[in-house]
Amino acid sequence: MINRHELGKKQCLYAIEHGEFSDDVIKSKDKVVVIMTQDWCPQWQNMQSWVYGLDIADDIDVYELIYNKVDYRDDFMKLKESKWRNDQIPYLRYYRDGKLFKETNYVSAEKFKELVQK
Repeated sequence: MINRHELGKKQCLYAIEHGEFSDDVIKSKDKVVVIMTQDWCPQWQNMQSWVYGLDIADDIDVYELIYNKVDYRDDFMKLKESKWRNDQIPYLRYYRDGKLFKETNYVSAEKFKELVQK
């Protein structure tokens, strides 16, 4: 089961300051995915049509940030593009037991399921 959450400002400002999301995000479940994107992105629009409806037996938290809609956009983009070295969208970070184990950009539904069910 995929549990959908929106990243809040406090959670994003923590990541900007510390270079990683806080434990309340990355340890909220054994498996967590953080999706960072912009609302106009065609790849995100495609992913959004299926990501929350996938039939997955595992209990997974998926956090979403549409960062072109927030007032800290420039600071967040600096973190994403400079610290994390990813200037593509959508950008996905996969965590297992609170530790980052994979980063991707756009993936198909099949690949997403494969990554979260490993």
